[in-house]
Amino acid sequence: MPIRRALSGTFLEAGPLLILLFLLHSSAFAQDRSSFVFEATSPQPYTPAYLGNGVISLVSSPLGIEPSESFLAGVYDHSNGDVPRIAAAPNWNEFAIFNGAAWLHAGTSVDSYRQTLNMYDGLLQTAYVWNDHGKSVQVRVEQFVARDNPTLAGASLTIIPNFSGPIRVRLPLRNWAPPHRYPLAQLKTLEGEARTNQWAIWYPGHLDAKDFNATRSSPRALLSLTAIAPGTGVVTGEAIAMQWTGAPKCAVHQDSESAEADLTVEAHAGRTYTFTKFAAITIGEDDARRRAVTAAESARASGWQTLLKASAEKWHRLWDTDILVEGDPALQRTIHSMLFYLLASTREDLDISTPPMGLSSAGYYGHIFWDADTFMFPPLLILHPELARPMVAFRSRTLAVARENAKSNHYAGAMYPWEAGPDGAESTPRFAAQNASSENHVNGDVAVASWQYWAATGDATWLERDCWPILRDTADFWSSRVTYDAKRQHYIIGNVVAVNESEIGVSNDPYTNAVAKRNLELAVSTARALKEKTNPKWQDVAARMYLPDSDSALLWFPLSRPFPEQQTRHAVQAMMQRVKEGHSGAMMGTEFYPILAAQIGDRPTIRTLLDALSGPYLRPPFNAIAETPRNQNISFITGAGAFLQQFVFGYTGLRLTANGLEQQFSPVLPPGISRLTLKNITVRGKRETLTVPPSR
Repeated sequence: MPIRRALSGTFLEAGPLLILLFLLHSSAFAQDRSSFVFEATSPQPYTPAYLGNGVISLVSSPLGIEPSESFLAGVYDHSNGDVPRIAAAPNWNEFAIFNGAAWLHAGTSVDSYRQTLNMYDGLLQTAYVWNDHGKSVQVRVEQFVARDNPTLAGASLTIIPNFSGPIRVRLPLRNWAPPHRYPLAQLKTLEGEARTNQWAIWYPGHLDAKDFNATRSSPRALLSLTAIAPGTGVVTGEAIAMQWTGAPKCAVHQDSESAEADLTVEAHAGRTYTFTKFAAITIGEDDARRRAVTAAESARASGWQTLLKASAEKWHRLWDTDILVEGDPALQRTIHSMLFYLLASTREDLDISTPPMGLSSAGYYGHIFWDADTFMFPPLLILHPELARPMVAFRSRTLAVARENAKSNHYAGAMYPWEAGPDGAESTPRFAAQNASSENHVNGDVAVASWQYWAATGDATWLERDCWPILRDTADFWSSRVTYDAKRQHYIIGNVVAVNESEIGVSNDPYTNAVAKRNLELAVSTARALKEKTNPKWQDVAARMYLPDSDSALLWFPLSRPFPEQQTRHAVQAMMQRVKEGHSGAMMGTEFYPILAAQIGDRPTIRTLLDALSGPYLRPPFNAIAETPRNQNISFITGAGAFLQQFVFGYTGLRLTANGLEQQFSPVLPPGISRLTLKNITVRGKRETLTVPPSR
């Protein structure tokens, strides 16, 4: 199985106080809604998008009626011999339509097709005409996941036949079939399909569903179940409250794997018939089913339009904070799509961080990587600090587990796992055991993110209660992890997996050494600020850490190591050459090279890299983000976070320092961009709108 490739990272000491290059605006911004709307005009070829509220998701499907995966944040199956896996909820969105001669299904030929993803409202609408056996039916489907309520979602089907006669519509709630299991906690090597196709092993976690129930009271029905996640014991309740028009005959039934309402309507040509599912999924308590039923019935009582309006208004409030560019409508659409997918997988008040594919799939098993700390977290921290907080709060919550991990690996302090499960334990499959033991830069990534949260928010309680213990324990880890080279009088870090994961068992990976140094420096400075006792070795190791030269962008940003302009220019040109050769890699650290180009004011190169390191990764029709230009690992929201950092920190010249958000470089805009606005960002509790004027 191919392992991810990434290029590397940076740290820059706090400089002078922020120079007010920005223009502060109090006037309201007129939103161009077209930049939020994406459309498909054919069901094939098709790359799915997804809707989400940070807790529940729904993956789109071409016809809008197919059973679609719906992932649940924090709900993981951990079956014997396997690794923990983010779970897919039993399918709630499916509709089945029978026109008297045939069933509508995926692959059916349809006419006048249009599917619209409205990111501003968080709404997916699908419309087409189904022609089969001389019968024509207009089909419209609306789907949403409620942004204002973490438990609710819905799907509504409207049909208009051009014939009279019986039409049958099934509205099921059914569990997914159990997957073919791979004992990934035990397998040393992968064989067969699993060796070449990661999706063979990236199957979702399976919930043990029980107590399916179906009741009817026309024109309504209610389906419900209880589900338990194997291994973790997390209980979920799921319910669908349904209603319809047209006075169909209704039969309901349930068995061990499903519940269903089966409707038959005597249709009249030209009349409209609507079938609506109000779904609720509740997580984590023994009465989850009862709470799901109550929530679903309450949603049905509120009505479809009321729920859509409430969800859309919440989305609009999120969009009150925005990244706006003038002069390039296509780039503005890309920015909004990146923001949408990132927001769809984050929510305030969670106790879990965000996996690389967010809530779009079971890619990378839903495990938590450095992707969250280094790529997704920083732009959210400035745009929506309340949505960023769970990422670092998860690391604080799981610090005790990281301490145990360090102890079991014979190190001091805390050793955060390469792939964290929901409890923070190391969950890397055994075939990638070298990453678990040796891709240690994750410790520094966690530490830097924790400090960044304090720098951006000024939250003194966080600094003392959460950040300091993380910095202290990760610094102790590095002090025990290094080796002193007496001949050269510096410290080295041997036998690591580098940021470029094809480099295994190497010594002195540039990013690993640099992030360890930064981690140690932050521990020293924070201890002094809090008047805490320090480990004398921290400062010595930081001062004498060997730092190899490298072209890795991560050394410039986010680690902000100072480099001469010529060296920066060399790193940028090296990336330009890789792009020219088609070796741009995963959409991660590569996204930071335009930031380097901005530091040296190289506007033409910014434009070249900006286009080359975004466009090839976006899949039509909904700008779904691929991990690399050539693979189908969708939606890779790590890339979204990395891309957005260009606009928050790169072209603005802003950096997070101990003084907050400061300008450390002159701003420079890509060619074709006349103005960049960070609208209603939040720094240390204050909302501001910052605008970078045109570059001269």
